[in-house]
Amino acid sequence: MTSKVLEVLPGLYWVGVMDYELKNYDVLYPAPYGSTYNSYLLQTQEGNVLFETVKQEFANECLDKIEQVIGKEDCIDYIIVDHSEPDHSGSLSPILKRYPNATVIASTAALNNIQFIGHIRDDTKTINSVKTKQLNLGDIHLKFIYQPFLHWPDTMITLIEEMNVLVTCDMFSTHFADERMFDDLIVDRKDQYLQISYDYFNSVFGPFKRFVLKGIQTLENQPGFDLKNCKAICCSHGPIIRGYIPERVELWRQWAQPPPLKNKVVIAYGSVYGYTETMANTIAAGIKSVGVEVSMHNVENTSVENVLKDFSDCKGLLLGTPTIVGDALPPILTIACNLNPYIHCQRFIQCFGSHGWSGEGVGNLSARLQQLKAKQPVEPLSCRLQPGQEKLEECFEWGKKFGLAIKEEDEEN
Repeated sequence: MTSKVLEVLPGLYWVGVMDYELKNYDVLYPAPYGSTYNSYLLQTQEGNVLFETVKQEFANECLDKIEQVIGKEDCIDYIIVDHSEPDHSGSLSPILKRYPNATVIASTAALNNIQFIGHIRDDTKTINSVKTKQLNLGDIHLKFIYQPFLHWPDTMITLIEEMNVLVTCDMFSTHFADERMFDDLIVDRKDQYLQISYDYFNSVFGPFKRFVLKGIQTLENQPGFDLKNCKAICCSHGPIIRGYIPERVELWRQWAQPPPLKNKVVIAYGSVYGYTETMANTIAAGIKSVGVEVSMHNVENTSVENVLKDFSDCKGLLLGTPTIVGDALPPILTIACNLNPYIHCQRFIQCFGSHGWSGEGVGNLSARLQQLKAKQPVEPLSCRLQPGQEKLEECFEWGKKFGLAIKEEDEEN
């Protein structure tokens, strides 16, 4: 915890909090260096503006810092909710309780969300930023730039025009706590900062890369604004960016580039008696017969992570499973559950497998794959116990058809 208020620029202050106890975020992802919940206070001729709040349990610390800047008698006039995720809006209710006359400014989606997150009073004054787009505060003008799916549908970025400052919400953020709070003051931890920045980007923005590229372009095209020469990027987590703005922007642009996909199919399978493996090898031969590369993974001898890494730059994925106690193999299901409809909907994905008497494995796996809305040039392929000659010929043709679909798409492009 730090009780220190930081001046970003004259009239603009960081009133956020440190969370060194954070070990994981979004349940799945490690945060080895903790995080910050960044809230910013702007003083203008027409009132005090608070950008974002903090996670609910840190509300009192944030309120104390606000009072350090404006005193006990002054008030907050506007609260800008660029994004309604609870680590941004969780303290909105206690802050509105302290400053009941404040007007909340947010996008349509965010205004809807905060009713269910903070359960704010019905008589709270609000402004829809999608309709209003800007706010005149005398000496300061705020411009609201709606940027859906960075990384929620409600997200916007606020440009403080006269200061040449962006409040970017989660964009350009990272989970990294350091009392110095500015990127140019933590150069001794640069390697840690860059690594966790990439991890944050990949886990939070990985499914939304095209929106990141669109967002950067939108900021670069703002009239009278030069993104790479702005004074500060006030993000929601981690250090405020002021010393390395061009580098940070280019890193995010680079990370958001879609990887060139190889004409290659990854086949991951598990096999109890060798029957599903026989199918996998025959399917692979069919794919190779049309000139498409194949990479084989028996999940008994490799990890889910290795399969996903191999598939990361490939066009095709086939998952093979027997049926064990009425379901697919857990590692095969885990691979399927690590796929994402936003990321993998343009890939070619299907499943196959052998079973004994009930055969739910392929069907259950197929149900998950259907949710991805990926390309499926062939139907799921099942076999009862050991594949005979006729079934092996079917496997070969099935693989051939799958490979041809990939090859033909490449020729069309």
